[in-house]
Amino acid sequence: MRRLFILLGLFMLCLQLKANLDIRIEGDTFILPETDISGIPYVGINDMHPIFHSICKQDRIDHRLYLHTYGETFIFMEGSSYYNFKLDSYNMHFPIQRIKDQYYVPSIFVRENLPLHFPKDMVFKSGQLQLSKPVNRNVKTIVLDPGHGGKDPGAVGRKLKAQEKEVNLGVTLKLKRMLEQELGLNVLMTRSDDRFVSLGDRTKFANDRRGDLFVSIHTNASRDPKSKGSETYYLATAMTSDARAVEALENQVVDLYEGGADARSKYDDLDFILSDLSQTEHLESSNELASNIQQNLVAGSGFYDRGVKQANFYVLRGAFMPSVLVELGFISNPEEEKLLVNDEYQERLARTIFEGIKRFKYRYDRIRNT
Repeated sequence: MRRLFILLGLFMLCLQLKANLDIRIEGDTFILPETDISGIPYVGINDMHPIFHSICKQDRIDHRLYLHTYGETFIFMEGSSYYNFKLDSYNMHFPIQRIKDQYYVPSIFVRENLPLHFPKDMVFKSGQLQLSKPVNRNVKTIVLDPGHGGKDPGAVGRKLKAQEKEVNLGVTLKLKRMLEQELGLNVLMTRSDDRFVSLGDRTKFANDRRGDLFVSIHTNASRDPKSKGSETYYLATAMTSDARAVEALENQVVDLYEGGADARSKYDDLDFILSDLSQTEHLESSNELASNIQQNLVAGSGFYDRGVKQANFYVLRGAFMPSVLVELGFISNPEEEKLLVNDEYQERLARTIFEGIKRFKYRYDRIRNT
């Protein structure tokens, strides 16, 4: 009898060590294996990838794990039960674990936390995680951001006194039409008329509407009227003196129209530090998007190629998606100012940016859906 109890106990232990989590997608059932770790059920990150079409990246130096799924990013810290999602922290009650090269998250993350974040896409019911539809990771929504507006005119031309805010909006409206009509995308704009929108509200708008890409359109300016050309930026610490100058130009909106030092602290607090952590996972894609736009912009406009650069723009810091800032040309240069205000030339500029986005989208969609 004692031997029977021992065998029964071993059998129950085996059941505990290897259980399954049922996941139902469009009538099909998938099995996500569970593994017992210190009496707690866990699931392997690698086992999640085929079902959720997720991607993960390890940062061994900072002991972080980044998990991409459903177009969003989760940031885990080894040994911690907390993770970051967007600008908030959430508790799984049990820490993420690493055994050799395999990471494991508590099963509660799949059963309870994922449905919490994606209530329209999944629900845990009757012991089964039910997904309403297959995951489609294609770029579907693009947020376009015409820089400045309203009380903030942006840079002003020397000869024609053209206002940057009007050039930005003109090009962006044309770009919106192309993206909608030719690619069938859902295109949202942070402003579609002459109104002021704070830098923080621009990326909040993009995040709240779950944009897949964020493209901010601007026009450059310099004290030197001979400065010329186009350049495209993505988020990072400014690497050159020119980049730092453009960074200061675009960020001065906070000092001029958003309240100065008090408003600046809002962009430098913990929320925005966390947003930078999430944004780092999109830097490679942002770099690629910037490169595609810049190549087409120069080829199509004939403007001098100032290249792809990095800078710490406030308007990009909070965006949880590939994000770039395009400087069309120098409104402070009389020759470029004349072109920038020309309706036909604005159409041409919009076309070049469109071609860059289209080229990026086709490759990005293939990668995200593999």
